[in-house]
Amino acid sequence: MSAAQARQVTAEEVVAEVADRLADPEAVARITGATDNVDRPPGQPPSSPWQPTTLVNGHPGIALLFAELAATDDRHRGTAHAHLAAAVRRADQAGAGLSAGLTGIAFAANAAGRAAGGYRRLLDQLDVQVRRECTALVDAERERIRARRAGVPIAGYDLISGLTGIGAYLLARGHHQLESVLTCLVRLTDPVTAYGLAVPGWWTPDRPFLVADDERYGRGHLNVGVAHGIGGPLALLSLAWTAGVRVARQRDAVERIARWLLEHRRVDPTDGCGWWPGDVPFDEQVGGRREQHLADRAAWCYGTPGVARALQLAGLAFDQPRWQRTAVAAMVELLARPDRTATDAGLCHGSAGLLWLTSRMARDCTDPDLQAGLAVDALIEEVLAQYDPSAPFGFRYTAQHAIVAPDRPGFLEGAAGIALVLTGHAVAASPSTGWDAALLTG
Repeated sequence: MSAAQARQVTAEEVVAEVADRLADPEAVARITGATDNVDRPPGQPPSSPWQPTTLVNGHPGIALLFAELAATDDRHRGTAHAHLAAAVRRADQAGAGLSAGLTGIAFAANAAGRAAGGYRRLLDQLDVQVRRECTALVDAERERIRARRAGVPIAGYDLISGLTGIGAYLLARGHHQLESVLTCLVRLTDPVTAYGLAVPGWWTPDRPFLVADDERYGRGHLNVGVAHGIGGPLALLSLAWTAGVRVARQRDAVERIARWLLEHRRVDPTDGCGWWPGDVPFDEQVGGRREQHLADRAAWCYGTPGVARALQLAGLAFDQPRWQRTAVAAMVELLARPDRTATDAGLCHGSAGLLWLTSRMARDCTDPDLQAGLAVDALIEEVLAQYDPSAPFGFRYTAQHAIVAPDRPGFLEGAAGIALVLTGHAVAASPSTGWDAALLTG
């Protein structure tokens, strides 16, 4: 048996073990909701990570794993259904957006339907609610633009809670309402005036989530990342274009975002490597200076990996080789850094997300020299090395500078997402269920 074959068997064994531990919806809820499995944010009361109706840490994200497994093994179909049913029973507790709302339940049902058929009635019912939420967000954004109110709320447009996330679902469903979402995102790229100065339209007066006390963000910022920033709209606009869903000025909007990202790409003075920050403060945007001390995150949600893949997708959609090469080169440079670390194994900001992005970028890269630097095999080993058979779900969640609940079963931060990557990392084609549409990784 070759080393590659031995590695694949190991990955398959880990997936099988994780699936076995996630199979019982009630047991998963009990373990995750245990009183000692809590996040402890500074200055706030402890909180449970268990959110039963969410893709992030709930039943829908776990259903995605079993739906993907059911595409090749019918025995998993019932388990996918059980997790979906558990989410639907608590649908009145759902929040907003793709990651926390009914859209996430609908996304999981659509994925399960693609793999095994069915769920048409459920999807018809959920789509009514998704359309209402989409219409409300579109109307709010149109009113903001009509009233010339500069400063967009991140939750109104981002992938996690806003229009970009709903757009990801509509694209997966092939729904015509996607065009209204794309039109709003195109308008989002039009310049606005804030504090008497012209800035890109996705400027927000809010501070970033993790640096609320940083004085550099007193006049807001421009978010760069895929989860909460302009990287998400760039990916959606590009994927929609490739799928043939196009609206007025879509190409112009993509070019505007891409140029801005290229302008704000940083270069490390010590080694010449390029990278993207998670955000750009207002004063830095208008002042033209480039802070060098901002840390890069080797993550899908923020930092170089997610942004690089979004830029590569734009380059592929609009035949821009320079964008593609810049994106892949940035990823290769990141992977080669000796100080690159992941805080956990998960999809959102861990090594599984880095593995998935790297494998997708390698699949679409046509430069053999750059492709050789996309070290997929090393990343597989990095993920597998974090498998812990003593953990209830096989992996433990950790975070820098924070006390967090270690046992997480879900899609973005937990074991289900990790297992999905290990299930499909070597497949050149897209996953059977299209689960990666939730990340807009193409």
